Amino acid sequence: MERAGCDPAEVAAALRDIAAVNRRLGGARALLRALDPHVVAAPPGGEVEILDVGTGGADLAVAMEAHGLRRGRTVRVTAVDRDPAAIRVAARAAAATRHVRVVLADARALPFEAKSFDVVCASMFLHHFGDEDAATLLGSLLRLARRAVIVNDLERGVLPWLFIALAARVTRRSPLFVHDAPLSVRRGFTPGELLAIGRRAGGKGARVERLWPFRLALTLPMGGGAP
Repeated sequence: MERAGCDPAEVAAALRDIAAVNRRLGGARALLRALDPHVVAAPPGGEVEILDVGTGGADLAVAMEAHGLRRGRTVRVTAVDRDPAAIRVAARAAAATRHVRVVLADARALPFEAKSFDVVCASMFLHHFGDEDAATLLGSLLRLARRAVIVNDLERGVLPWLFIALAARVTRRSPLFVHDAPLSVRRGFTPGELLAIGRRAGGKGARVERLWPFRLALTLPMGGGAP
């Protein structure tokens, strides 16, 4: 959420809207496309450990587990958020899964050992930070990953702003979502900006992919190459 101290019911409604947008407007698709090489790199029947930072309602964590099943792998997701209201929504979503666990924690002080996860993901999250803080945060996430860090975020621009502002109003989304979605786009990135942040964080081999509609996927592979 772009505003602190929101009513839990408003947060829950906005997270439902975010989940709907991820399903219908490419958010889940962008993440799963970037994640897929790291899932199939595991042997058939193998396991992949993922950390989902800033999970919100955990809709993408659930999507990652389901993607693993489709690929014949077990994807175990640790879904982290610092907002208790979001964690309650995430816990309800995780209850319908076998391999998603929810943890209340701040992304800037995560309670995990180095190299605890194969892949660390951050979706619709990095735009909450300035460039320097974002690079510092990505550097800390890199230390937790064995294979890669993946950032799934919004492309900034007039067309993305108009697109999400119109879509939010036409589809009668929650007031909090209608307020926050265009603001999130204004805080988003150009491909060059996101790539520069990834390189500043120490991500050798960093690459950015543009995906319709107006999504950016930054991948920071460990060791500087593709899996």
